[in-house]
Amino acid sequence: MSDQFEVVEKAIGPVLEIEERVSMWRMPATFGRDYKRISDYLESQGAECNDMPYARYLDMDWEVELNRGKLATFFSLLTKKWHFFAGMPTSILVPGQADLKSQVLPNQHFVRGVHRGPYKDCGGTYKALYDWAVTQGLSLKNEAMEFYVNDPNEVEEVDIETVILIPLQ
Repeated sequence: MSDQFEVVEKAIGPVLEIEERVSMWRMPATFGRDYKRISDYLESQGAECNDMPYARYLDMDWEVELNRGKLATFFSLLTKKWHFFAGMPTSILVPGQADLKSQVLPNQHFVRGVHRGPYKDCGGTYKALYDWAVTQGLSLKNEAMEFYVNDPNEVEEVDIETVILIPLQ
C-alpha cells in the first residue's frame, strides 16, 4: 500500500471556508449545507470553485485517533465534536462575509494518499498513511485535509475517492 503514498508540494490558493464543530453523524448534512452556501456565495461574487471541495480537520492527535479500540471509536463517533473547516478553493480571492472565511492557503509540503471506498473506512487509509510517514522519518502537523473527488450521490459507494493531505512540520 505504501506505493500509493508520496510527499507533495502544493499551494491550495484562495479558499472560502465555514468553520464547524460537529459530531461525525452530523457531518453529511453539515457538508451539504455548507458547500451549497459557499457555492451560492461564490456565484454571487462572480467566482467559482476551481478544484475539489474539501474538509480541513484541525486539532488532530494522531496517536489517539489511530490507536483507539473499536469500542472507543464507536463512542467517539457518537460524542466527539470534530473541529474542521468545510471549504472550496476559489478562482479568485473573494471577500468573506459573516461566517464565510476567505483566505489564501499557502504553499506547503504534505504527505498524500488516496482513499477509495466509503468515507467510514477512511481510518484505515489514515493509519497506513501515518505509518508510512513515520517510516520515512516525517513529522506530521496536527491537521489533515480531505478533498472529495466525486459526489457520493452520483457514484457507487465503492467508487468514492478521497484525496488525503497531511501537512508536514
